[in-house]
Amino acid sequence: MIFALSVATTYVLTNIDGLFAFLALAATGRRPAAIIGFLLAQVVVIGGAVLVGSGAAVLAPADLGLLGLVPVALGFREVLKNRRKSEQVEDRKPAPGSIIGVVALFLALSTDTFVLMATFFADTRAELDHFVLSGALIAVAVLLAFGTILSRLLKPTPATERFFERLAPVVMIAAGVYILMDTQTDVF
Repeated sequence: MIFALSVATTYVLTNIDGLFAFLALAATGRRPAAIIGFLLAQVVVIGGAVLVGSGAAVLAPADLGLLGLVPVALGFREVLKNRRKSEQVEDRKPAPGSIIGVVALFLALSTDTFVLMATFFADTRAELDHFVLSGALIAVAVLLAFGTILSRLLKPTPATERFFERLAPVVMIAAGVYILMDTQTDVF
C-alpha cells in the first residue's frame, strides 16, 4: 500500500501543470469540458502506460516531447480568438469548449506522467502492477477532487472570467514550451 501511495504522490506531482490548466479552463465556464477532458486523458495515459510498460522496447521517448506543440498551438489559437473578440460585454454563457481540444491539452501536459507510469509498469514485477494502477487511480481522484473544489471556490465574476480567458492561453503556451524544453527533443 505504501508503494501505491508513493506512485500516487509522484503522479500528482507530475500533474501540477494539468491542475493549473484545469483551473484555468474551469474558471472560464468550461468546467464540464475540463472534467471530461481530464478524465479521458487520464484513461489514455494510464492505459497507454500499461501497454507501453508491457512492451517497453518499442517506445521512442525522444518523440514524446513533440506533444508540447499541442498546447502551444492551442494557446496561440486562444490568444487569436481573444483578440478577435469585441470589446463589448456579452451576456451569454461561455461556450463549453471542444472536448477533443481539452483532451489533447491534458495529454500533452501528461507526457511526463505517461513516461513515469510506463516506467513503473515496465520496471515493477507483474504481481505489483496492481499497486501501480491503484496509485494512479488514487492520484486521478485526488487531482479531480482538488481541481473541482478549487474551481468552485473561485467565484466566477466577469472580471475573473476575463482574467482566466487571458491566462488560459498563457498557461497552455508555457506548458507546451516546458514540454518541448524538458524532454529529449530539447534543441535549445
